[in-house]
Amino acid sequence: MATSGSFNYGNLNNQPAPGATSIQAANGSAGGNAQSASSAQSMQSNFLTLLTAQLNAQDPLNPMDNSQITSQMAQISQVAGIQSLNQTMQQLVNAQSANQSMMAASMIGKNVLVAGSSLQTPAAGQTTQGGVMLNGPASSVQINVLDKNGNVVATQSIASPVNGMNTFTWDGTDGNGNALPKGNYTFQAKVNQASAGGTTAATAYNTQQVQAVSWVNGAPMLVLPGNAQVSLSSVAQMS
Repeated sequence: MATSGSFNYGNLNNQPAPGATSIQAANGSAGGNAQSASSAQSMQSNFLTLLTAQLNAQDPLNPMDNSQITSQMAQISQVAGIQSLNQTMQQLVNAQSANQSMMAASMIGKNVLVAGSSLQTPAAGQTTQGGVMLNGPASSVQINVLDKNGNVVATQSIASPVNGMNTFTWDGTDGNGNALPKGNYTFQAKVNQASAGGTTAATAYNTQQVQAVSWVNGAPMLVLPGNAQVSLSSVAQMS
């Protein structure tokens, strides 16, 4: 006749032990959730079958300790709870991915402010926007617009910059108000420190129009002119 003992629930139905169970991320589906729920039900059924068989086969003179039964019941509850958590987390990840995709699609045709120092010459009567991200204090920031040969063709100043994003506009003219030829220009930001010995750094941002949306490893990416791609988190401002 069999003697009392316990069995390792982690080996039932080829499932990992509770300590080895992990939450899986982003590429799940409704079918995967249904399969996970079915797997949890199957494990519970197997557990109850084996536990019943073990109780029936135990030595009446040396029955299974109540603490062993309690421990094994706790194991099945723990695994079932983790399975449920997996399903809930997968639903949240799927919902977030769907929201990001809808947000990205709605940005097609919009102008976004992203890291970069290029400036497109605007049409007559219009302006193009740039930005400077500061990581500390500054008394002023001078913007130098450069042509393709690196010559300074226009300057302007941000008189009261703040720690963070500072935007400016350029109308495509030189320092005398004359319209510059169409083409690609760049800009540089010269930071004047608020005090001697400062180390405030400036990061250039420019305006780009979103052309399309692509998906890379399941995440939406914004396609910009020249087929450059940036993530949603890279956008500092949209207009």
